Amino acid sequence: MRDEDKPKAQLIEELVALRQRVAELEASSQCCRTEEGQHWSSAELHRLVNERTLALQSSNEQFITEVAKRQQSESALRSTKDQLKAILEAVPGIVSWISSDLRYLGVNRHLADTFGLAPEAFVGQDIGFLQTSSDFSEFVREFFASSAQDGCREVTTQLNGEVHKYLIVAQKYDRDRAAFVIGINITERYRAEEKLRQAEAKYRSIYENAIEGIFQTTLDGCYLSANPALARIYGYDTPNDLITQLTQIEKLYVDPHRRQTFVQQLHHHDAVFGFESQIVRKDGSQTWISENARAVRDEHGTLLYYEGTVEDIAERKQAEAALQQANEALETRVEERTAALQALNQQLMVEISERQRVEAALRASEAELKALFAAMTDAIAVFDREGRYLKIVSTNSQCLHHLEAESVGQTIHDVLPIAQADLVLNHIRLALETQQTVSLEYNVPLAHSGEAETSCSTHTQPTEAWFVANVSPMPENRVIWVARDITQRKYAEEALRHAEAKYRSIFENAAEGIFQTTPDGRCLSVNPAIARMYGYSSPEAFITEIQDIGQLYVAADRRAEFMAALTQTGAVANFESQAYRNDGSIIWVSENARVVHDANGNLLYYEGTIEDITKRKQAEAALYESQRTLSTLMSNLPGMAYRCLNDSCWTMQFVSEGCYDLTGYSSNALIENSTVAYADLIHPDDRKLVWGCVQAAIESDRPFQMVYRILTVTGDQKWVWEQGRSIHTAGEVTVLEGFISDITERKRAELALQAEQQESERLLLNILPAAIAKQLKQTPQSIAQRFEEATILFADIVDFTTFSAQISPTELVGLLNEIFSTFDYLAEWHHLEKIKTVGDAYMVVGGVPTPREDHLEAIAEMALDMQQAISCFQREGGKPFTLRIGINTGPVVAGVIGVKKFIYDLWGDTVNVASRMEVQGISGGIQVTDATYSRLKDKYEFEPRGAIFVKGRGEMTTYWLKGRKEGDRFYKPALLNTVEAVPVEAIPFTPVA
Repeated sequence: MRDEDKPKAQLIEELVALRQRVAELEASSQCCRTEEGQHWSSAELHRLVNERTLALQSSNEQFITEVAKRQQSESALRSTKDQLKAILEAVPGIVSWISSDLRYLGVNRHLADTFGLAPEAFVGQDIGFLQTSSDFSEFVREFFASSAQDGCREVTTQLNGEVHKYLIVAQKYDRDRAAFVIGINITERYRAEEKLRQAEAKYRSIYENAIEGIFQTTLDGCYLSANPALARIYGYDTPNDLITQLTQIEKLYVDPHRRQTFVQQLHHHDAVFGFESQIVRKDGSQTWISENARAVRDEHGTLLYYEGTVEDIAERKQAEAALQQANEALETRVEERTAALQALNQQLMVEISERQRVEAALRASEAELKALFAAMTDAIAVFDREGRYLKIVSTNSQCLHHLEAESVGQTIHDVLPIAQADLVLNHIRLALETQQTVSLEYNVPLAHSGEAETSCSTHTQPTEAWFVANVSPMPENRVIWVARDITQRKYAEEALRHAEAKYRSIFENAAEGIFQTTPDGRCLSVNPAIARMYGYSSPEAFITEIQDIGQLYVAADRRAEFMAALTQTGAVANFESQAYRNDGSIIWVSENARVVHDANGNLLYYEGTIEDITKRKQAEAALYESQRTLSTLMSNLPGMAYRCLNDSCWTMQFVSEGCYDLTGYSSNALIENSTVAYADLIHPDDRKLVWGCVQAAIESDRPFQMVYRILTVTGDQKWVWEQGRSIHTAGEVTVLEGFISDITERKRAELALQAEQQESERLLLNILPAAIAKQLKQTPQSIAQRFEEATILFADIVDFTTFSAQISPTELVGLLNEIFSTFDYLAEWHHLEKIKTVGDAYMVVGGVPTPREDHLEAIAEMALDMQQAISCFQREGGKPFTLRIGINTGPVVAGVIGVKKFIYDLWGDTVNVASRMEVQGISGGIQVTDATYSRLKDKYEFEPRGAIFVKGRGEMTTYWLKGRKEGDRFYKPALLNTVEAVPVEAIPFTPVA
């Protein structure tokens, strides 16, 4: 056995014996020396002692290192265990470990606290010892009995006298001998579903009976949903007729461009209010409508659909058109129209009542049919304890997983999938053991074929059938199984959730106020639009503070008139009044409402909508004033409004007075190209761009926006922004209309800002590597990264401190700048990263921040080139400067710290050793460590220096890098794959006299 392989204790014993032997031999050598004697000489003994002492020291150091590593591993293990324990204690759900024999191995604190026990009380107990959930015990038992590695199920449990629902998730481990089980409390979800159905019923009533039309449409103009009021406005019998027959909303508008304008405003503002258009009803008649809509987006901002309301404003439009006629004629026509409307309204209410009666009868008939069909979907079978079909009762259950008469004698595992068969068998045995009826809900996958659709088929065939079954014990160890198909109910519940979300969205986001009030004026419910309209922070605040809605009216008798109209006709439309807001200001509102009765004709409440028409009232009052001020506004716009032909000259037909400030030409000078054509004012380099942009917009029937240059009357160049669109007549482009504004100052500011940003970026990249600068901009905090291998070079100008005292500071800085600029050029050439300069010292690294395999060769070439370059710079008297260079290779940490005047720097023992190599080097020498030498010795010439003492490291063997070996005269940087290699001597240096 070698000495290096012997244990420490054996080496110590041999050393002690050896020393005793030396003492004995030295004593005997004084007494007798014979030629035949073969004794150890004193020198040989000392050599043997030294060898074994070194071996003992090496073994002792290795033993200490192993002890330290083991202590680190134990510390890391304890830390990991503590972290795992903290994570499990922080989990909000119940967590347990269960063995395959259904006993607890452990639980987390949350589970123990839920049942008021200590976690230790669960260990070793059967999972059913709490007797709170047979569902949970059954799930775990079935999970271990199956081959699945994971599983989940919803279970019911009793906690503090209340029923709770949990979602249980399990994962096996330890070769299926144990499982990790997590439970999440989902009780609130089940309670929320009941509230969801109630809310859906309320919103559906408002939606179906609203007087305004309510809609949802796709982005390409198809109706997703519409209420009866919208169908009536557009002349259709039912909402379904409207949705199926009106497939392109564009065709609804007398002017199709109004639809495009409507969609554009939605895209720009996400909401449109009071958008008025003339539309064609189904019977060909025309009417005016006012639309309020919003764009609905998902959580990522993706546009999903549009929704909003429609109001028939034909009467208001007719009234506005009649404002210019004589007051006497207007009053006469209004009286006649009012009488006609009252008669029509009375007739309409009779028709509505009759229709409601028919609809109620239809709903009652439909309920009876549903009950009949439900009774016909039960499947009945008799099983024995082993799940064998003993008898199958024939029923008309077409939607069920078919029970054929041939199944008698088979087991449920022959008929059903294994998971469902196991579930059925467990409940059969449970009913027999408890002698009580048990219930369960389960699903069966459906195998679709080309057969005719069954009575429960829909547009999309369900992939599974759902059943609820009752299992009752019978004599002779048998059970009767009665299963009912609840597939439609399951799908209806899902549809219910979607419908409630849709109606809630309409209610919450409608632009008009929607309300329900009691006969005595108390609010039952209002939407956010009403709260905003009356200046309240929320619907709840409005309901709390407004105890009598009559207090909102400025004229108290208007509320009485409103109630009288409701009582008399059962519905009121477009009832206009002035109302107080919360801050005391007054607004105009238009109300539409109806009376809601129960099935016995008893008054329940009033419901309807409120629209803020203050702006409309103001617009009506200011109609003449706005027309008078239009020309004044156009003349004072900070830009030029225009109408021109779509020809090569852009022949102007109308130009606003802003033309002079923009171009220096008067309006008349541009109209009909009387003095100059506008096309001649466009910069020659931009004319093709302007023409192409406009024609592309016309082709796609969309507005155009563009930025280009024009030349003024004095020849000055201006940047302008133009926006416009084409105007069509009979499908042909007749003119272009738009607006042009001067953005010269903004453009200059943008160019100046861009230049400043480029300069800032350049300065930043002179301080930090590009990758580090990018990372620092994204995450402005300290950056530190470990590199397992990099090569560091330190260089120092020999005796430069003495030389610097002999010249002026300006000359000193200039000389250092030229020297270090040359070194910077070399670093860039070799794709190395300059770290910093300190005085006359220069530091550069290879392999950081971008790792590269040839970082040692690159640093070696850099060192040789630096020695060559420094010889071109001379002191006074012609003596050249010289460098001391030190190089080391190893792991480093690189990064940026601090918040001011930060630099990219390196840390680590490798950096310190490289610095020592430079400090303890010689003039004109390149000193490298053994780590660097061992990697470069086959490519470069080295001269051993021997062992030197390095502070902090002790003795180290170092080498002098002398040059390249023959055949390695050319060097190609690794990152310059597309550049041919050139001789190092070809790198240009600027000698300094």
